[in-house]
Amino acid sequence: MMAALLHLSTLLSLLATILSIAESISIDCGSTGSYVDSNNVTWVGDKGFVTTGEPMKIPDVITKPINTLRYFPTGQTNCYTNIPVTKRQKTLVRTKFYYENYDGNFSPPSFDLVYDGKHRDSVEITEYLLNNEETFYYSELIFAPTNESISVCLIRTSPSDNPFISSIEVYSLDVGMYADLGPSEGLITRQRTTCGAKESISYPLDPYGRPWYPLGADDTLADLTTSAPSIDITGASNKPPEVVMSKASSSLGESIKLSNLALPLTGLPVYLALYFSEPQTLGRTQKRSFNVFLDETQVGSGPIIPVFGKATQVVLRDVVATSGSKIVFQSTGDSVLPPIINGVELFSISNSRNGGGGGGSGSQSSGGNNDFGGGAKNNGGKKKKNKLPLILGVAFASAFVILSSTFGAIFLRKRQNAKPQSNTTPTTSTENGTGTGMSPLVEQQFASDTDHSYVVQDDHH
Repeated sequence: MMAALLHLSTLLSLLATILSIAESISIDCGSTGSYVDSNNVTWVGDKGFVTTGEPMKIPDVITKPINTLRYFPTGQTNCYTNIPVTKRQKTLVRTKFYYENYDGNFSPPSFDLVYDGKHRDSVEITEYLLNNEETFYYSELIFAPTNESISVCLIRTSPSDNPFISSIEVYSLDVGMYADLGPSEGLITRQRTTCGAKESISYPLDPYGRPWYPLGADDTLADLTTSAPSIDITGASNKPPEVVMSKASSSLGESIKLSNLALPLTGLPVYLALYFSEPQTLGRTQKRSFNVFLDETQVGSGPIIPVFGKATQVVLRDVVATSGSKIVFQSTGDSVLPPIINGVELFSISNSRNGGGGGGSGSQSSGGNNDFGGGAKNNGGKKKKNKLPLILGVAFASAFVILSSTFGAIFLRKRQNAKPQSNTTPTTSTENGTGTGMSPLVEQQFASDTDHSYVVQDDHH
C-alpha cells in the first residue's frame, strides 16, 4: 500500500507541475536546460519555442536570465510560438531586453513586437542602458488569449537593426482582475508606480509578477506609512499588493500633480487605475476628501475618501492622453487633510473597442522609472500544434496504469494471505490515509527585477 501511495504522490506532483506550466512560464531566451532562481522560480530554455535566430551568452554577465539572449540576423519576422496559457483567462506577458553591447556595435537596435498576432509594441532602447547590469528594457501586455497557446513575434523595422530578446514571462491573473478589459483588447503597460516607497516591488511581494517602481523624489510630496496592522485589498479588483497599499504619497499643499506620463505626444486611449488606502485613523474633526482628474476628465464618479485599513480602486478608460497630460488630485472644500495616492497603473489600450489604440514605445527600467508601449495587428509566425493535451493525456494514462497495476497487486496479495471465510458475514474495512492535492497555481516573478517566474503556484512573478 505504501508503494501505491508513493507512486500516486509522485504522479500527482508531476501532474501539478504540468498543469502549472499552462498557467505560468518563464523562458530564458538563448539558454538550454532549466534552473531555479533565488526566488524559487523555475526557468526553462527556449528550445521548442523558437526555430530561428542565434543564441548568445553575454561575456562578463553572470546574472540569469539576462546573461543570455537570442538575436535574429535574418528574416523580417521571427516568432516564439506554442507558449502555453489558459484560454480566455487574463494573462500578463512580459518580454525583457538586455543589450549590454552584445554585438559590439554600441548601437541598441529598434524593432517591433507583436503579441499573439494582435497587439503591437515598439522596442526603442536608449544608449543609457549600455554597460549597466542594473538597467534593462521591457515590454508588458495584459490580455485574454483566445487559444491555449500564444506567440511573441519580433518584427524588423530597420535593415541595419537585428531584433533580440532576453526573456519571456507569462503569468495567469485571477478572475476579476482588469475586468473591464474587452475580449479583443490588450493593456500595454506604460507606468506602474508605488507611491511613498523608496525601492521597487516585484515578486514575491506582488504574486502576479507585476513590477512597481517608486514615484521618485518630489519636494512637494511627503511619504506616509500606514499604521494599520494589515490592509484588506478585496475592495480593489485588480489586487494591488498589500505592500503597495501600505505606503502613500501625500501633498504638502492642497493638490498633487503627476506629469511626464510615459505616453507619446500624439496621444493614445488609456486605461488608468488608481489605488488608495487611508494610512492613519482619523479623528472626528479630520477628513480627507479629494477629486482626481486626468486633464479635464474626472476619475471616478465623485470625491475619493480613502478608508483606513482597506484598499479603494478607481478606473478611467478610453480617454486619450499624451505625454503632456497630467493627473491632478485636488482637495474638496470640506477636506481637512491633503490628497494621497498609494499606487498608479497606466496602460495604453490596444485594439480599443471604442477605436484607436496604437503604437508607442516600450519601457526602460533602472529600478526607479517605468514606461511602456503600443498596439496593432500582425499575422505573426507559423504556429505549432499545442502539445499540452498530449502531455496531459500521457500523464493521466500513466496514472491509470500505475494505479491499476499497484492496487491489482495489493488485491492479489490480500487474497493470497486471507483465511477462508465460508458461512460468515462479510466484513467491511475502512482505511484512513493521506493524499496529495494540487494547490492553486502560483504565478511567480522575478527578484530585484532580474529573477522571474515559471509556474509554480501563485502566489505573480
